[in-house]
Amino acid sequence: MSRSAHPLAHQLAAVRQLRDGAKHRRFRRSRLDRYRAELVELAARGASWRDLAVWLRRYRRVVVHPTTIGRRLASWTAPPSTDAANNRSR
Repeated sequence: MSRSAHPLAHQLAAVRQLRDGAKHRRFRRSRLDRYRAELVELAARGASWRDLAVWLRRYRRVVVHPTTIGRRLASWTAPPSTDAANNRSR
């Protein structure tokens, strides 16, 4: 019994190591970051996500799905999140 448990323990340790590595993703800059100021300004002027996608494709030669633009705009314009632990009175 101890002989068969050892390989399983080793395999479990290897799986856990793989999962731990997957948890720490590296930050990758978006292709949209380069055009942030222009995209935010166009959105403020009433451009839809689809309008922005067409603008990027036509004038900047960047092909991006409109939903990607919407997610990126939301992250750029979202207010900074506040941690509940920081708001507690001591």
